[in-house]
Amino acid sequence: MAELKLENIKVKRESFNLEIPLLCVSAGKILGVQGKSGSGKSTLLNAIAGFEPLEEGTILFEGRIISAMPTELRRVAIVFQRPALFSHLNVLDNVCFGLKVQGMRLAERQKKGRYWLERFGLGHLSDRFPHEISGGEAQRVALARSVVVGFPVLLLDEPFSALDVESKVKCRMAVKEVVKELSLAVILVSHDAEDIQSLADDYCLLELGKMIKFDSVKK
Repeated sequence: MAELKLENIKVKRESFNLEIPLLCVSAGKILGVQGKSGSGKSTLLNAIAGFEPLEEGTILFEGRIISAMPTELRRVAIVFQRPALFSHLNVLDNVCFGLKVQGMRLAERQKKGRYWLERFGLGHLSDRFPHEISGGEAQRVALARSVVVGFPVLLLDEPFSALDVESKVKCRMAVKEVVKELSLAVILVSHDAEDIQSLADDYCLLELGKMIKFDSVKK
């Protein structure tokens, strides 16, 4: 089974050190990450995505060392707390942007983009612009944009924290379905225990750059 694996990684940033001896996430599974502000949660995601260089250690996926690759070749998608949609592009073009960068032809990428908009319950919004949709809808657009490119690893950094209760429920359901369908290896950072409880298979707790707990989520 495909697996994202971190071995003896160390990230050094000014006076802060993140050290993870071993961490594994299998395809089709979600690992929840919790911890206080400054514990290293976002640093962990940025290291996997390639935004933070490793001092030591390796990051592997399917046995390949992706930490030796530039960010654009790692096939890792990331969704942040704020959707960061392109204001000059409509919803469909926002979702299809990564496919355009990959060189996919217009008709094919629009077909794929419309499919994922429908999956996230957003098909009726394809021609609207970011300022014309709600915050919850924008976050679902960001999630659709992250999966349409077909990357096997998905990183979620507080993706639901700015949403209202109804939007959170919709986004959680959408993520849960897509992770299973596409067999994604997912790391979810969240302060919300309900996010972890409803989505994660396992969770770990970070404190001052160290992993102090790892356990399965009791459903």
